[in-house]
Amino acid sequence: MKILSFLNEFSKDQNLNNVILKLCSSAIKISKSIHDDDYEIEKTSLNEDGDVQKPLDIFSDKTLLDKLRIPEVAAYCSEEQKGIVNLDENGNFIVLTDPLDGSSNIEANVSIGTIFSIIPKNGKCVNEAIFQNGNKQACAGFFVFGPRTTLFLTYKNGTHSFFLNNKSNTFELLQKNISIPEYTSEYAINSSYRRFWHKNVLNYIENCLKGKDGPRKKDFNMRWVGSLVADASRIFTRGGIFLYPDDKRKKNKDGRLRLTYEANPISLLVEQAGGKATNGKEDILNLTINDIHQRTPLIFGSKEEVDTFLNTE
Repeated sequence: MKILSFLNEFSKDQNLNNVILKLCSSAIKISKSIHDDDYEIEKTSLNEDGDVQKPLDIFSDKTLLDKLRIPEVAAYCSEEQKGIVNLDENGNFIVLTDPLDGSSNIEANVSIGTIFSIIPKNGKCVNEAIFQNGNKQACAGFFVFGPRTTLFLTYKNGTHSFFLNNKSNTFELLQKNISIPEYTSEYAINSSYRRFWHKNVLNYIENCLKGKDGPRKKDFNMRWVGSLVADASRIFTRGGIFLYPDDKRKKNKDGRLRLTYEANPISLLVEQAGGKATNGKEDILNLTINDIHQRTPLIFGSKEEVDTFLNTE
């Protein structure tokens, strides 16, 4: 099933459907640019949040912004922009995005992607609507630019995946109503920061490492790509838990991932697939937003495993 037919079946809101189609069009252009090596790898700068910014980050941001200049979109926010970019004041939606998640992995040819969150204005002005919590999202998703280009999408009615058919230049349904396995024996965390972990994180990982002879009574595998979309894609495919907690470093006391355009959309997708997402204390989707570039810890994946983490002292 082609994505247009799917959208028309799952949503009667043609304005929202048009926004998603524009995001798909952007992803096709970005994907082609990546595979054609149409960018400079070595040249870098810093974005508004102080992170390294590559030419492909800028290209992806510009592509999305240009494609989203449509009547349906009131405003656009991204990791590469300082603040809100107002578009059409009569638009019904605000799009928040990480235009190219994982771009530090470009040279290593690791999967990278685009994460997006679509928020309805709900009768509010843009400056108020932008700070609605994650539960208010109308739609969320992410594209993965890997061996094949894929899309994970939710309308808050299940999570579904698509693949880019390069012959027809359109996305087609891959799997409807994805279900993250409730139980897992696979975790993803950057172990190089072990010395900075808080006690509960350290104890949780140590219990996993003790394997079948430890309190968990089973052996675990560790996976860590360092690209959020790649790690999330794996969890949607076969289950697992992803941990990017806060730690004792000053720069990481509030976590590292962005709430509005990374944690919120990923968490909505996870919950719609039967998984769970938390900052270690509260559900991500319930968190109050105070800043567009607000950071947060993020732990998500198989529900039983996330609960086990939350109950570890």
